[in-house]
Amino acid sequence: MPFSKKELAVEEYVVFHARAHWKTLVAPFLVLAAAIAGTLVCYLVLIPERESFNWLRWAVLGLAVLVIAIWFIAPLIRWACRTDTLTNYRLISREGVFKREGRDIPMDRVHAVNYTQTFLERILGAGTLIVQTAAQTGDVNLDDVAKVKRRQLQINEQLLNRDFESVAPDSRSGRAAEAAQGRFQSTATPPPPPPAPTA
Repeated sequence: MPFSKKELAVEEYVVFHARAHWKTLVAPFLVLAAAIAGTLVCYLVLIPERESFNWLRWAVLGLAVLVIAIWFIAPLIRWACRTDTLTNYRLISREGVFKREGRDIPMDRVHAVNYTQTFLERILGAGTLIVQTAAQTGDVNLDDVAKVKRRQLQINEQLLNRDFESVAPDSRSGRAAEAAQGRFQSTATPPPPPPAPTA
């Protein structure tokens, strides 16, 4: 689902808004394919084409619908409802269908961000982001993040921007003071030369 702009503060903008990597949907789609194939095999091969076996056909169809609902539709909805969003102020994680859970990490509490990848995740470009924070909860792990290296870079860019914003005013005032001091020295009356030594 798209990120609502109503959740943004003043002067806050979205850097990225993403769902979990598509690899989390591989197993549900395999279940869907297996359920459809199993139902067709039962209808066309295993169950005799006699009217007395209609109840068995309905039972197979009902079982297939139940399997698809639990192991395909439900994971698909959970995947669609889980999002990770980075703004210039915070890292936002939302998940849950009926019971929503939200987690906001202010960028000024983030110390560092790392990632881990298995061999398969390296091939697919997915991974787990490990966000080190100053909160009592400690590190926060975001699993199955798509384009994990790019996401880490984007978070680091926001950290550097916030560090620059917090340091820049002082550095600018320091440079201004040095410039003013230079101008003062250049416009001040030079001191008189020392007296010539007497013989």
